[in-house]
Order: sequence, then C-alpha cells, then structure tokens
Amino acid sequence: MAIVATGCAGGGDKDGREAQTSDTLYTAEAAMEIYDQDPERALLIIDSARLMGNVDDDLATLLKAKVYSQSNSMQDLDTARQMLEGLMISDYVHDPDNREVVLDLLANTTRQQDNYEQCLRWTTEKADLCRRQGRETEALRTEAGMGVLLVELGDKEKGIDKLNRVIASLDGQRKTDEMDACIIALKSKIKVLRKLGHEEEVIPLAQHIVNILSDYRQNHADYTANSYRLQDNDEDRESYCDYYTAQAQGYMAHAYASRADKTDSARYYLALFEKSTYGHTLYGRQFIAPTWCLLGDYDKMLATYNEVTAQMGADTLNGDYADILRGRAIAAKAMGNSTAAVGYWQRYAELRDLLNKQLQESKAHEYASRYKLQEERLNTERAEAARNRWGIIALSLGFTVIVVAVFVILLIRQLLYIHKKNAVLAKEITDRIAYEEKFHKLNAEKAFDKEMATQQPVNVAAATPEEMSDSELFEHLRALIVEEQLYLTPQFSRQQLMDRLHLSKESIGAAFSKGSQYTSLASFINELRLLHGAKLLVEHPEMSITEVAMASGFASNITFAHNFKERYALTPTNFREEKQQE
Repeated sequence: MAIVATGCAGGGDKDGREAQTSDTLYTAEAAMEIYDQDPERALLIIDSARLMGNVDDDLATLLKAKVYSQSNSMQDLDTARQMLEGLMISDYVHDPDNREVVLDLLANTTRQQDNYEQCLRWTTEKADLCRRQGRETEALRTEAGMGVLLVELGDKEKGIDKLNRVIASLDGQRKTDEMDACIIALKSKIKVLRKLGHEEEVIPLAQHIVNILSDYRQNHADYTANSYRLQDNDEDRESYCDYYTAQAQGYMAHAYASRADKTDSARYYLALFEKSTYGHTLYGRQFIAPTWCLLGDYDKMLATYNEVTAQMGADTLNGDYADILRGRAIAAKAMGNSTAAVGYWQRYAELRDLLNKQLQESKAHEYASRYKLQEERLNTERAEAARNRWGIIALSLGFTVIVVAVFVILLIRQLLYIHKKNAVLAKEITDRIAYEEKFHKLNAEKAFDKEMATQQPVNVAAATPEEMSDSELFEHLRALIVEEQLYLTPQFSRQQLMDRLHLSKESIGAAFSKGSQYTSLASFINELRLLHGAKLLVEHPEMSITEVAMASGFASNITFAHNFKERYALTPTNFREEKQQE
C-alpha cells in the first residue's frame, strides 16, 4: 500500500495514541524490524529517533528512503529516490560502506520504477566502488545485474555477453561467496532468456544451479566459508540450498511446461519443487503459479492468487496484481467461463494502461526533477564561473598593478642611475674642456717665455719645421691649429698643412702618432671639435644641435652626435640637459 508519513514528536500512531518514549525503543533497529510489515509505524519510529538524537539526519533520511522503497506506489518510490539522490551529494557517502548502501537502494528503487538507465548508472558505480575496494566477487555479482539491465535497454548481445563473462569468472570456485555470486548470475541469465522467450536455453542453466548446490551439500567442508550472505552452519546451509534448488527446479518445470510434448518432464520438476520447503511458502507458490497455469492446474493457481490478493488488501495498483488478473482470465477461459474471462482481461488491460501511465508520469516527473536539478546546477556553475571570472580579473588587475609598480620603480631607479651616470660623464666633459683650455694657455705662455729667453740674433735663422723633432713638430702644429682655430673649418685637412708648411704627409703623420698621445691628425681634430661643441652646448643653450655641430667644424649633426656619444658615452642632448639641471 502507499506509505503515509506520520508526525514525529507529539504525533499520534496509527491507532490514534500519542507517541510515548515508553511505547518502544526509538532506534534504527526498532524501525527496521517492522518496516516491511508496518511502514507507517516504522516512519514514526525513525522521526522520533531522530528528534531524540538516537540517529542523525543522514541516517534518518536513509532509513526513511528504505521504508519508502518497499512500497508499490510510484509516488513513494519517487520520494525514496529523491532522498537517496540527496544523500549521494552529501558528506554521508564519503564513507565507502555508506555509499554502497545508498547505491544499492538507488539501484533497487529505480529498477522497481523500470527506470533502467538510472539503475544501470547506479549499479555501474557500485561495481566500480567494489572493485576499488578489492572486492572483485561483489563487483561481478553487481555486473550480473548490469547484464540484465542492458538487455532491458535493448542491447541484448552486450547484456548476455556480460552475463557469460561473469559466470565464466565465478564458475567452478569452491568458495561460498563465489558460488553464491555464480548462482545469482545464472539466475539473472535465466530471467533474461525467459523474457526473450528462449525457454529451451533455460534448462541447462537451471540444471547447472542444481548441480552446484548438490556438490555444495555433499562437500561443503571443501568450500571456503567467506560469504556474508551464507553462514557456515547446517540450518542456514540447508535453507539456502532448498531455496535455490527449488527455484532452479521451478525454472525447469516452467520451461518444459512451455512445450506440449514435455509435460511429463514439467510435472517431474514441479513435483520436486512442491516437495521443497520453499514450495510450501506463499512466495514459492506465487513463483510457480504460471507453471500451474500452463499445465492446467488452475485450482492451485487460483487458490494461491486468492491468498496473495487477500494479503495485498486494497493495494492492488501494481504489476503483481496485473499478473494475477491475467492468470485469472486464462483460467476462466479454460474453465468455460467466457464472461468472467473477458472481465478479467478488460481489468488487466486497464490496470496495465494505468501502470504504464503512472510509469510515464513518474518518468516525466523524474525528467522534470533532473531538468530542474540540471538548471540549478548550471545556474550555480554560472554564478561560480562569474565569481571566478571576477576573481581572475581582480587577480589580473592586482598582478598588473604590481607589475606596473615594479616596472615604474625599476624605471625610476634606472632613470636615476642614468641621470647619476650622465651627471658624472657631463662633469668629466666639463673638466676636460677646462683642462684643455688651461693646458693650451700654459703651453702658449711657455712658448712665449722660451722665445723671449732664447732670442737669436737677427742674422741667425730659426729652426724650420723640417728640422724639428716629432714632438717639437706636433707642438708647432698644435699651436698653429688651435690659435688659428683651423679645426672649425669642415674642409680642413692634412693637405692644407702640407701646402702651408711644405711638409710631407709622413712628417705630419709621425708628429701626431709618435710625438703626441693622439693616433693621427684626424683624431686630434675630432677631439678639438668635440670639446668646442661641448663648450657651445653649455654656453649657448639657444643653439640647436645642428648649429652647434656646424659651428664646431662637423659636416653634419649626425656625425657630431655619433662621435660625441662614442667619445663621451653621452649624447649631446643628454649632456646639455645635465648641464642645464646643474
């Protein structure tokens, strides 16, 4: 029946009484003991346990989802699924054991809703989780369920191939856990084959289950007891073997009953099934009811359906009741009651339509929920992206400011360094000009004093330039060039001295290269021009660089600037600026 959640503290139970702490022990264990028989009471216990602090919010959500997942109501199953999906994005599932429990419930819930895509998603995640934990057998057990889901989704070949690989990996191992997983995989393949209508292929698989269990019964001491599903004692072992052996025999009975020429074989295995403990339970009789229908044992089938229907009460909006209506219709027609058969068929068709409609509504609701969740996630991602974008912009701006600040600081330091260096160089140039002026003045005075002290008689001729030594000739030429400022003429050259003083070019060259610190007449002239230009730059700020260059004897301002920078490591403009700042 559909589950109606009741109140927690202060709420009444289903008999109208107020919930008291003395009624029951409000614990998770108490709720789980009754949740499948009395889901409403179980929900009350869970809520009360949460309020009393016996369980935390996450565990309470998990327990309530487990209760809702037992319902046949699509609405309750949706509630369970939404609770579980909420847990999947919480801290609760950081613990692998908790995560596995939630994944199991999600897989079961979505399977009940025939939502095979989502079920495959959760079972795949569980298989991956088990494999990461080194639990290969549990991963294979889960993959068997994945094989069934793939077939439900239309990929029959891939689904059966996965089932075959799981069975091959587990078959033949004498370990209880691997044996149990292999039986589960064989049952899964049987269900797939029955759904596909391949009843003949069911028989060897069911017989293989019987053989495995027969070996286990006879040689259980040889099996490694490593299963959490099967305790190693006679009672549990016999109950386990009876259950799965009976089911395998039931599968064979149904497969043989599907063939008109194999009814004897069908009744043989049906008799074995009915002798089993499981065959006497209501679940066992409900399991074998379709076989009774095929063999014409309608009384047994209808008696079982009556019990099941009584147990369902008013909660008949489910697939099990649809199967019951279908069985009743077949039985009524076989027993000659056409009117009843038509009625059952009509009710069966209406119920199937209603279930399909509910399924579609559930899927539509799920798609809407998923769309809304996706929209919320996208909006969150957009907001996060915007925050990140502004954060990156702010970080970039901050980084840019820092880089610019560092650049400015370095630039200022570099400018200060250049200014300091230029100031030193400018002072050196000024000192050089002053030195040269002083040097020329002293040389002129010495020459005058010498001339006065060594005056020769009028009839005694002075030494000619040809008779002078290299150093004497240099001094003679230097005095002539400086006093007459011959260097200020751009066209001035060695040829003019040769013509004027009747000297050879070799004599003039030797006078400068050997008789002075200069390498040549050209270097001497260049030095004089540069010093003159530097002096003009300081004393005549109104003159342009070109005017200074021309007034200093250079043919162009480019030559002047180039030679100035090469000689003093400073441009004429920089030199003038430094002197002006002084």
